[in-house]
Amino acid sequence: MPPKKTGTPRKTTTRKPAAKKTAAKRPATKKPTRRSYKRKKQDKRLPILALIAVIPAILLLAFVALRFSGGQKPAPVATPKPKKEIVTKTVIKQVESKSVINTIKLFMFDRGLRSSFFTQNGSHITIKTSSEKNANSLTTMLKKYLSNNKITVDGDSILTAEDKNGIYNIAFVYNAPPKKIVAKKVTPKQKAVANEFKAKLAVVIDDCGYNIPLAKQLAAIEYPVTFAVIPYTPYGKETAKLAKKSGKTVFIHFPMQPKSYPKFDPGKGALLLNMPETIIAAITKSNFRYFPVKLDGANNHTGSAFTESSEKMHQALRQIKKYTPAFLDSYTSGQSVAYETCQKEGMKCAVNNVFIDNEEPGLVTINDKKNHVHDQLIKGARKALKNGSAIAIGHLKKGTVYAMNSSLADIERMGVQIVPVTSLMH
Repeated sequence: MPPKKTGTPRKTTTRKPAAKKTAAKRPATKKPTRRSYKRKKQDKRLPILALIAVIPAILLLAFVALRFSGGQKPAPVATPKPKKEIVTKTVIKQVESKSVINTIKLFMFDRGLRSSFFTQNGSHITIKTSSEKNANSLTTMLKKYLSNNKITVDGDSILTAEDKNGIYNIAFVYNAPPKKIVAKKVTPKQKAVANEFKAKLAVVIDDCGYNIPLAKQLAAIEYPVTFAVIPYTPYGKETAKLAKKSGKTVFIHFPMQPKSYPKFDPGKGALLLNMPETIIAAITKSNFRYFPVKLDGANNHTGSAFTESSEKMHQALRQIKKYTPAFLDSYTSGQSVAYETCQKEGMKCAVNNVFIDNEEPGLVTINDKKNHVHDQLIKGARKALKNGSAIAIGHLKKGTVYAMNSSLADIERMGVQIVPVTSLMH
């Protein structure tokens, strides 16, 4: 429906189309030019300074934590216990390392023997007892005791025992009166034969000084046997006096170094290869001064190494001849030069021809040993008949002493005269 007309006409205006607005041109902005900036180098001191600043704080915190936690230290690491096998080996080693001396002292303690009865002089050990019966019994028991303790032992009346320190001679000694030796009666016919001597034999008994009863029996023998006494033995001085009193010849049995040294120790007063002549002179002087009687001569005790050295024998004999004019080479080594050196020193000299009682396997009883000594003396007598004279050396043992009277009587019946050894030294 058309609109109703009003009284006043409506003025109409016509709109002109809007003119297009032109956008105002903005002034062109210049692009910022890039500036070249130099990068700043990182300051290395900053981390170090920071670390230095932090460390005290860390240490403080650690101290506080440790302080309030009781300060307990970490538990020590438990060491493993030794195995049973190792302990067993240690015990075995201790048993094997037992010494002869300590074992003997333990033996004496077990049997109530006083320690004062024990005497040691180098490799020689003596134990005092009351009688021959006790000596024989204790010798048998000690031999078994040493053997049970894994110690090598041998011998009968005088035991020889060995350990890592050396070889020892062990004897029980007593002061019982000696048994009387009844000499065989010599008939006039036998005396007549005995006067027709064709040769001479001298007998020297070494290792005197350990047994007074045997020394007394030897001194009672009617023949002129020679005592060779080792210095510093338990009864060395007494034995020398006894021999002199009975009219026997007395030698110093001078210890010298053997080839088995130091396994075998020749004892106090021994001359050794490494000694200078000044020491040899001092020892020689001391050894001779030990004896309370004037000695008739000297012979070497052991010395298988020392007597092979011409230099050392010259040094020794230069000193020995200050105290005695005679020296007998015991001839313990086949390479000994003692006899030749003695002659060069202008002394009276001699050399041993036979040992009469060196221990041999199977000689157990006194009779066995006595028979062995008899056979060796007869061997010496035959050498004398062949060469005009001979010297035999034995040792102070029961079998040797018991064989003397009867064996020497048989030898004189062979036409061999028993003489002092000094009469055969030239």
